[in-house]
Amino acid sequence: MRRQDERMPATGAGLIRYFKEEGHGIKISPKSVLIFTFAIIIFEIFLRIYGSALLGF
Repeated sequence: MRRQDERMPATGAGLIRYFKEEGHGIKISPKSVLIFTFAIIIFEIFLRIYGSALLGF
């Protein structure tokens, strides 16, 4: 293969282009996600402590 037939690597270095348009779907704020996550964690801790008494296991 001759030197002039070689191709240069693609430019962009892995950069991603972001567009201002938002896609369709459910919109959830980051604050809501954090609150929901902490609620699940607290519920899990509650079940670990009181679950056997409540469920009879």
